[in-house]
Amino acid sequence: MSYISDALARTDLRQIRAFIIQGAEDINVKDEPYKVRLEQCDNAILKRLESIYTDEAELDKAYGDLSVATSVHQEVYMELGMKIGARLLYQLLISEEGV
Repeated sequence: MSYISDALARTDLRQIRAFIIQGAEDINVKDEPYKVRLEQCDNAILKRLESIYTDEAELDKAYGDLSVATSVHQEVYMELGMKIGARLLYQLLISEEGV
């Protein structure tokens, strides 16, 4: 019954997200909690900006630009995620394809 255990192990939001975004060829799932993943990427980009912009005003402007770009990405991916979820729900509950 290994195939059942394998299927249940893949029934994970991170696995599904990786499959939808990256495809079946390259599924790379990080097991860290959301907070840790966000802090790691935040720290890396903030250190990079601080090394590029030594002027405080320019650094603040760069932070602002990054914040706006990140917010737009967040909005778009949230909307796409909701649409993908609705499409999957439709297929599960309403669609009779293959029946």
